[in-house]
Amino acid sequence: MQIPLTDTLFHTAATDSLSVGTDSLSMAADSLNGAVADSLLSALPVEPSAPETIIHDAGEFFSGRLLLPTHGADTAITSLSWADSPINWGLITVFTILFILYLKRIVELLPYFVGGIGRWKAIVNLEDSMGRMRDRNGVAVIMIIPFCLACSYADLLPFKFLSGLSPGLRTAGAAGIFVGFFLLRAILIEIVGNGNASREYFQISNRSAYDFFILGTLMLILALGIMSFIGVDNGVMKRVSYYILGFFILVNMVRRTQILSNGCNQFTAILYLCALEILPLAILVAAAMIF
Repeated sequence: MQIPLTDTLFHTAATDSLSVGTDSLSMAADSLNGAVADSLLSALPVEPSAPETIIHDAGEFFSGRLLLPTHGADTAITSLSWADSPINWGLITVFTILFILYLKRIVELLPYFVGGIGRWKAIVNLEDSMGRMRDRNGVAVIMIIPFCLACSYADLLPFKFLSGLSPGLRTAGAAGIFVGFFLLRAILIEIVGNGNASREYFQISNRSAYDFFILGTLMLILALGIMSFIGVDNGVMKRVSYYILGFFILVNMVRRTQILSNGCNQFTAILYLCALEILPLAILVAAAMIF
């Protein structure tokens, strides 16, 4: 049985038309799906993938910042400030109690400390009383606490390893550097000895550093308190602190030389000054440049 040619052509045309219609419907469906997907994606917030989120959070954690949850699943990044450190607050509390207990003695000693700025004999007069000496030494010990707190607060010790520590550990690091400095100074005093100088004036000269340390620390914490209250820039605060410390270090050197000159000649006094004051400071500065 033969199929007419007209039927064959009609069948082929119908098949081609049906294929074209099917392709058109498929393309229209794809376009519609793409438009809906783009609309939904633009309406939803873009969230980072899980690996990216983990890497980002780990980087924030190891950079020293604390992740605190806010608004449900959101996270806020903040850093622990100096005033938030429990170590610093604990040391402030201890110093406040000790300061109140020693307040009367500090008031009695202040005239000698202030007088020592202008006259070296005021320092010698303080040494005439064993009671005043003991009080002075006790006050010098408790002043280590506010001095280290001030160094940590104003970032006065330019050691690289301190910058990576938390505020409380920076204070502890400052205390370690302070103790190391005075141990070095004590070792040098034992090595050098009084030599040709009078032993009495040699000891008075060495102990005079306590007077200026106490007075300098009181001035430092007073200045930092005032500058913090009025909102002075950190750079200005640091420079003012260096000026205060530099002033009392310079006055201490001058008074020590004058006291030693009464027990030996002036040239020997200057040599003692270089060995017992300038050398420890030079070592401290060199250590700050290295570490």
